[in-house]
Amino acid sequence: MGSPLGSDAFPDEAPQRLVYLSAFLIDRYEITNDDYLRFVQATGHRVPENPKPASTLWEEGKPLQGIGNHPVVNVSWNDAFAYCRWSGKRLPTEAEWEKAARGTDGRRFPWGNDWDHRKANSASYWAGRTVDFQSGADWEAFWIKGEGAKLSKERGIKSEVLTLPVGSFPDGVSPYGLFDMAGNVAEWVQDWHDPNYYRSAPLVDPPGSTRGAVKGMRGGSWLKPYMSLRTADRDWGVMDSRPSGTGFRCAKDAY
Repeated sequence: MGSPLGSDAFPDEAPQRLVYLSAFLIDRYEITNDDYLRFVQATGHRVPENPKPASTLWEEGKPLQGIGNHPVVNVSWNDAFAYCRWSGKRLPTEAEWEKAARGTDGRRFPWGNDWDHRKANSASYWAGRTVDFQSGADWEAFWIKGEGAKLSKERGIKSEVLTLPVGSFPDGVSPYGLFDMAGNVAEWVQDWHDPNYYRSAPLVDPPGSTRGAVKGMRGGSWLKPYMSLRTADRDWGVMDSRPSGTGFRCAKDAY
């Protein structure tokens, strides 16, 4: 779990550790709009919304036509937690998510160690770049003023959102057959995000920090460059934020 010191990874991924986990089950696909619609209809829970109306993909209490099998976005950590509990499951821990994504051989991406823009819905996929963005300025130029901005207007579900149906990249599955563990949408996990947690975390079933200000996310999204789609990359968000690039999948104990 994590990345070795001295690598090109981010500091919150170190030190790399060998972690042991109890058996668990985890969803093969990200939770879709159709899945979430059943939850909303059964419970009266609030619908997914974004602070930017142009990024809100539901109208009149249901998803826009044609996106039922896209991953739900504009859901907060609290929303994801409520859905998983309603379905008899829970959010995966950060350690469970990482094992499900990378297997036991420490691969950098779900499919292996080499980046391939054809295997995940990412910024590189939309840019058609074999070689990824070389800097933050390069990435920003693509999305703000370049071809990415044009694609968002032409192909986005609504304005800027470029999710794709779950399971669209069968060549990008993880060792356990899970889809979209890299890209499409980032995914909420159970843990509080602590950038220093790996320094002292237990090596058996690490539960995450007991307190924090923000919750963890994993996997990157359609919006992100390849560095954010690595299996060890750690991201975070405020619990009640509802980003257009974030969704989730659920897990549960095996026994």
